[in-house]
Amino acid sequence: MPLQTWPAMRRHFAQPTALLISLWLAAFLGLCAGLAQAGNPARVAVPFSITRDVGVGNEVFVSGAHRDLTSNGIQPFGVKLHWSTGNVWSASIALEAGAALTYTYYSHPISTATYCGSSSTALGQPINFTVPSAPAPPYVGKFIRYYSSWSSASLLYRDNTIAGNWTQVAMQLAGPGRTSGESLFEVASVALPADEIEFVFTDGAGHYDNAPAPPYNPPQGAAPAIPVPYQSLVPPYNYRTSLDVFTVQDGQVYNYQPPGAVSTPSITTRFVGSTVSGIPGRNIHVYLPRGYSQNTSRRYPVVYFHDGQNVFFPGGTFGTWDADRIANYEIAQGRMREAILVAIDNGNDYGSDRMIEYIPPGDQLSGKPPGTADKYVQFLRNNVLPTLDFNYRTLNQPGQPAQPAANLTAGSSLGGLLTAYMGMTNSGVFGKIGVFSPAFWAGPNFRANTLNTAPKLPLTIYMDIGSTENSSSQDDSNVYWLDAFGVYNTWENVGYAINSDLLMYPQCGAVHNEGAWSGRLPTFFQFALSLWTESNSLALQKFPPKLDVVSCNPANGTARLHYLAPFGIPFTLSRSLDLTDWSDQTALPVASAIWEDHFLDEQFPATSARRFWHLSYPPGANSPGPRRGGGR
Repeated sequence: MPLQTWPAMRRHFAQPTALLISLWLAAFLGLCAGLAQAGNPARVAVPFSITRDVGVGNEVFVSGAHRDLTSNGIQPFGVKLHWSTGNVWSASIALEAGAALTYTYYSHPISTATYCGSSSTALGQPINFTVPSAPAPPYVGKFIRYYSSWSSASLLYRDNTIAGNWTQVAMQLAGPGRTSGESLFEVASVALPADEIEFVFTDGAGHYDNAPAPPYNPPQGAAPAIPVPYQSLVPPYNYRTSLDVFTVQDGQVYNYQPPGAVSTPSITTRFVGSTVSGIPGRNIHVYLPRGYSQNTSRRYPVVYFHDGQNVFFPGGTFGTWDADRIANYEIAQGRMREAILVAIDNGNDYGSDRMIEYIPPGDQLSGKPPGTADKYVQFLRNNVLPTLDFNYRTLNQPGQPAQPAANLTAGSSLGGLLTAYMGMTNSGVFGKIGVFSPAFWAGPNFRANTLNTAPKLPLTIYMDIGSTENSSSQDDSNVYWLDAFGVYNTWENVGYAINSDLLMYPQCGAVHNEGAWSGRLPTFFQFALSLWTESNSLALQKFPPKLDVVSCNPANGTARLHYLAPFGIPFTLSRSLDLTDWSDQTALPVASAIWEDHFLDEQFPATSARRFWHLSYPPGANSPGPRRGGGR
């Protein structure tokens, strides 16, 4: 069989080409027409609320058939709401723009002993609802480019989001490939925008191009041969992505036009000295993604992992997160954006103690001095981040405004506590955090004095927890579980929207080790490094914005223009009266959403018989950085 059905895996969420896109428009009266269609990657935050006494030990969830009402399946009983005085349960949930859906409120037990094995109780009848709209994509379906040595090619796909049937569609020959024996094929209007498709290619003569196999290495110590998230997959393998516009070349998916030959990912180790008293210097391990050597104009977000000895294969005594092998596969299959990963060794091998460095100031573990997490963060800010920003093509460029959303940080257990501390106290530096199995029990003062009192910050948060977690320092799984849900309640209460600002992953049966964190790492990558949080140069090339005249009044020399602005592209509007002199130019606002309706109010001499506008973007323009939230 050429096809392999993937098990349920968790998912959500370039630069412009060197082509000068020119969009010309003479002054005339025109109207803008929007596309009416299903499928939209944009998410709209919707408030949910119900007043109900459900009894001690129970919580209220909102659930429905739409993927956003279960955070794409990772909250199996629906999205948990938080309680407030008067038995009011509420939350803000980001839902697909324009979607028509049905939801129901449920009561469900919350403790580790009851959450995973108990049934839910409906609190009333199902409710029909239509999510407010947002600008839709400038296309009606996906656009796919494919390089192959075949003489003809077809796409065999299904839309997983709507449980669609397998469909085969012929691809069109679009031109020559990279060599004389290769061709470029294209297909348009496949499936719905933003939906996840599973697919392979075929030549119609019994040959299939399936996705490459998941990473494999001979097992070493506690490190498995195949990363945990992919161990249940069996060949043949299928591609699977929610991208709308992409290229498939040599078994890899790109949201831009890749070079003919793409370098493989690499890892280097370097020592970073410390200027912070009490925090010793240490090794960091730097992962550079595919194509870093060739794509010299591309810049990258950076994920800073703690406990770096265990982050990359083969890890250490406790196993590995397999962050490098997982990133290789998720990037290659179009499920996360290309990024630099930095694994920062903990201090245990350098004369320090992670059980001090990772504890917030004001807290301390039994038998240990007070925590010095503030100094550890200072080491990152003063020494580690400048090392990356100076030596690598990060999105934070010297002399330019800081981009906190380009700096991500992630850790587990005490490292999860540390990560939450970093987000709550340094959101101006670290704009996205991955809080894995947090040991909140080790930071009661931080939780009471900072976590529980902080307002909503410009922060994107991923957090997870297992139902059977315990450690040598905390043997009660319920403490880990309920503490994590308690902090989730706090974040919900101050306004973090589920699916965009906040994603919670409670996993039944998961334990407290590197294998569990490895298993959930793709979800963090897909949420925090969503491909919707960078500009898509291929989409810009194939679907450039159209500049329309909404209204024009030559009598008083006014006009209103409109274009659908794609995320992250710095457009310039030029003006002319004669198509010769284009000296009148204005830099336009950069879209901060996936698509934005931009309206421009223009004035020109009433005596002018003609007026021309020219919309362009610069060759090689780079995305100004990630957009806040997982969104998808």
